[in-house]
Amino acid sequence: WLKQRHKRKPPAFAGHPRLLCPVSAVSAGSGRSSPSQLPQHMAEGKSALPEGAQYNAEALQLNDEVVDMLMLLDYETKFCNAELKPMPRTYFVYPAANPATQFKYFTQLVVWSLGLMKLQATWDEYEDPNTVIMSMLVILKDTGIQVNAVPGKLKQGYGDSVCLVLHSLLREVLRRVSFEWGVPTYPDEGLADEAEVDSDAEIHSVGEDEMPGDGEEDDLMYQEDEVKKTDSDDDDDHKLLEATVDPKEWLLEVERVAPKLKIQLPNDSKEWRTHLQQTRGYKQVIETQFPGAQAQLDKLSGNLTNALERIRSKEAFINTQFDHRALDYRQQQEELAQVQTTYTERNEFVMSLQIELKQVTEELEIVKADMEERSTTVTDTAPIVKMKDSFKRLRADTRQLEVRIGVVSHTLMQAKLRQRPQEDRKQGVYNGGQGGNTSDGYDDADP
Repeated sequence: WLKQRHKRKPPAFAGHPRLLCPVSAVSAGSGRSSPSQLPQHMAEGKSALPEGAQYNAEALQLNDEVVDMLMLLDYETKFCNAELKPMPRTYFVYPAANPATQFKYFTQLVVWSLGLMKLQATWDEYEDPNTVIMSMLVILKDTGIQVNAVPGKLKQGYGDSVCLVLHSLLREVLRRVSFEWGVPTYPDEGLADEAEVDSDAEIHSVGEDEMPGDGEEDDLMYQEDEVKKTDSDDDDDHKLLEATVDPKEWLLEVERVAPKLKIQLPNDSKEWRTHLQQTRGYKQVIETQFPGAQAQLDKLSGNLTNALERIRSKEAFINTQFDHRALDYRQQQEELAQVQTTYTERNEFVMSLQIELKQVTEELEIVKADMEERSTTVTDTAPIVKMKDSFKRLRADTRQLEVRIGVVSHTLMQAKLRQRPQEDRKQGVYNGGQGGNTSDGYDDADP
């Protein structure tokens, strides 16, 4: 069964360079495949991607799984509408033509996913993108979804961070809605029933312990035919090879295929081959131009040396001619330094005198203000007038008091005069009964 399986023609994989590349498509020097035989996205390189995008396998895988999970949640009928249509499997990997629509699609997906978990978004559709991103990260953290995403990358609406947020959120949604995966069903190919038993299967078969891995299965497809034809090809290897192709047609085919066999490597400034090629080019330029440049540099060095010698001689001559003037200049400079020190000292003395003058002026102003205040108090007659008025009021009050005293004393005298006869009568009654004393009892000195 194993031999029959290996004898069958291998499938033609559209993007498998190993099964599509013939021997003639491999260059003898480099051993690389022709770009025409490689897949389109590998042959074109970065030109196959959208403008401003980079090839990112992780984001592609995450976006593909996000689409699968959304289809499991039936987002095509529950989420999509006339504006938000079903997205392709690379929608959040590369930048879209309209970044605002891409960012809106991302935020609406998050809001819909939170609604499936019975959570409500705290942001509005028309709020600032930075506020929306921060609120989204806070809700995800409160929900228990740990996502290492940068807010600046989420604001772009595409990339690793966006795919990671959607992937983690949808996984949590599937867990909370209690989604269960069904049992897989495998199709019945019936290869074991159709395979015929070969009597020579044990001759060149491979044991179970020596079975190749997945990477060696393609090689085993070709090795099986070579092992079978080993005996018959021994004689053919020693025969004379005869060409059955027309030379002109061969040349035309070579001219047609030769440009396609050339590999256009990207001009990357960080690649070591580019650095090596530049270094070799610089070396050749230096080797070709260095002899002439060396002669010119030697000549220039000689001219500079002669010029320096002449400058030194002229400098010595000038020093000898102007030595006395230099001495006079030094003396005048010393005198100027002395004058400057004297000026500094005198200036400091003047400043101290000015400070002292300012203090004396302030004291004089204080004394003048005190003298003016005292002069105003001496020449002012208002206090004397006030004293006279007070004295007059005191005399008037004194007179009134004297009048009142006289009135009171007169009233007392009259009261005494009225009370004395009554007292005399009483005393006479008492005295007459005892001894006949008729004295009135008044003091002669009383008025």
